[in-house]
Amino acid sequence: MKRLLIVTALVARSALAQSAADGPVLQAHGLDSTGSINLYVPAGSVRLVAWDRDSLVVRGEKAKNAQLFFGATRRGVKMGVESASSGDSEPSTLVIYMPRRGRASVRTASASIVGEGVSGDFTSSSGNIRLSGVVSSAEAESVNGSLDLDLTTPWLRARTGDGHLLIRGSPQDVDASTIGGTLDVIAPKVARGQFVSVSGDIHWIGSPARGAVFDFSNHSGAVELALPSTASAALSLSSVSGSIENGFTRIRPIASPPRTLRFNLGDGDAHVSVRTFKGTDPRATQ
Repeated sequence: MKRLLIVTALVARSALAQSAADGPVLQAHGLDSTGSINLYVPAGSVRLVAWDRDSLVVRGEKAKNAQLFFGATRRGVKMGVESASSGDSEPSTLVIYMPRRGRASVRTASASIVGEGVSGDFTSSSGNIRLSGVVSSAEAESVNGSLDLDLTTPWLRARTGDGHLLIRGSPQDVDASTIGGTLDVIAPKVARGQFVSVSGDIHWIGSPARGAVFDFSNHSGAVELALPSTASAALSLSSVSGSIENGFTRIRPIASPPRTLRFNLGDGDAHVSVRTFKGTDPRATQ
């Protein structure tokens, strides 16, 4: 009897990972722990949640004018929402539970994407993307949507057009860019980072890790580095036609082009390069 009670308790606890609040079960299938998911949702929202089970569960509500296609083996799943008419698809709301060590490839038109502990590629035309948790790698791109990436990962690539790009957490190697959107970086454990924008402002807040290498590049937007007084880095700042502001020392850039400024903070343990064409900065402040 005790053994039966223990088994029952474990099953009940596992069931807590998903609930009726996520909507009715639309599909369920066994999936290897390293299996992959290929998913397309045009409108609405999709949320992917990593769990420690070798299975896939899809819950939620599909649009009334659409059908859910689903093809699966133990190694991979291909699924998505297809509109039954040629017009715009009504919004669908999907919540997908998948193996933690698996990988997802998600595409949407306007649907927002949320990933919780899920590795993979996440792409949207205009939807917002929010990723969090510990993952093996992540790539996120939205043409007009905003990205909020709070990840612990060895590798992260992020792209957006006019949306706001926020990078936080503990990614190690980061390649991030915007066209006109603001790029905010609050991730002091980044070891290698490339941060680029055409006209959006770039903000870095924190102290570079020892041995870190950063490259900031902007055409017409501003670059601002907010560093603590204890920061240790070798900084190289340059601008073709913009101004350089230095809030750490009395050193000023060369007056005539090319306008450059190089100085060390502390022992210069990190290497930071900032280049702009006609932005009002680069700016280094406490």
